[in-house]
Amino acid sequence: MLTTVALFLSFIMAVYLFAYSYVQALKICESTVPVRGLTFIFSVVMAFVFSGFTYVFS
Repeated sequence: MLTTVALFLSFIMAVYLFAYSYVQALKICESTVPVRGLTFIFSVVMAFVFSGFTYVFS
C-alpha cells in the first residue's frame, strides 16, 4: 500500500514539475532582460529525480 502511494505521489510530482519547468522556460524565452535560470534548472532536475522514483516504485 505504501509503495502504491509513493508511486502516485512521485508520478504526480514529476508531471507537475515538468509542466512547471515548461512554463518557466516560456517565461525565460519571452524575457528581454537578463534572467537567472535557477528555478528552471532546479525544477527540471527534480522532475527527472521524481521520474526515477516513479520507475523505482512501479
